[in-house]
Amino acid sequence: MNQQTSRNNQLLLTMNFHDETMMLNEGILDALGHPRQVQILLNDEAKRLLLRPCEVDSSQAIVIPSGSVLQVELGGRQLLRRIRKLAGWETEQPRICVGESIQEYQAVFFDLTRAIAVAPGAAVAPA
Repeated sequence: MNQQTSRNNQLLLTMNFHDETMMLNEGILDALGHPRQVQILLNDEAKRLLLRPCEVDSSQAIVIPSGSVLQVELGGRQLLRRIRKLAGWETEQPRICVGESIQEYQAVFFDLTRAIAVAPGAAVAPA
């Protein structure tokens, strides 16, 4: 596994529970090879989230908008509720999580136990 360290290549997942959205940044999209759709898999026991490219007919595929994008915003009230419950977060405070690339599988995983709570409206990219 390869943790991204350069600010431009950081794999940042931003979760906003109030707006019920998740933001995938350019680093994540690059690591995944700019797919047309992704799957989000949760490991309840390890409290991890995995993003991987998938086919459009795959179970629970999430379509990524076409064109050149620097970040993608995904909606999903049920998914975010499940993530919040899984991680044991009691508040709806936004969280960011730095991912690690699993290059041999063209996937990115996030350890939810390492997510950082941020103030609503604050800049969410760590230095």
